[in-house]
Amino acid sequence: MVDEKSTFGELVENYQEKVFRVALSMLGDKDEALDITQEVFVKAFKSYKDFRFNASAETWLIKITINKVRDYLRKEKLRRLLFLKPGNISTNQINMIADSNQSPQENFKDKQLRASLRAFQNGLKGREREVFALRFGDGYSIKEISELSGISQSSVKTYLYRALEKAQKHLSDWRKP
Repeated sequence: MVDEKSTFGELVENYQEKVFRVALSMLGDKDEALDITQEVFVKAFKSYKDFRFNASAETWLIKITINKVRDYLRKEKLRRLLFLKPGNISTNQINMIADSNQSPQENFKDKQLRASLRAFQNGLKGREREVFALRFGDGYSIKEISELSGISQSSVKTYLYRALEKAQKHLSDWRKP
């Protein structure tokens, strides 16, 4: 049992940052991503003895992460419908402080663009949001996204295409003439 706990500890040490980044890119909120990360490792610990190592540990943990985020988003949507509370757009890694070499106007425009990007990503629904976050937030390939999310590569491409079309339309105001 000691050996199993130390092996699980290594698993946490090796993958907790990756799990957190995936959750953060899908949710856009640091606190929510931290909660999901904790839930992922609690679930992984409970089911570790059943893990067959047919897939890599990373794939297993990211699949758990995706499922936990899906569950969270379903519950959050229901909570908002029941209690009519508006969503809380929170800061994430996109909202980093602008380079100090920029003018105040450039800083302001950058902040507006980041807010617009957050609003865009938060506006994506379901699989589009998931695939978009995994691709552009975490840099997974289409094949990897397919394996992690359990949807076909052609569907991943379709969701990405739709999300990118929406992004292009959403960000058209930001293009310089």
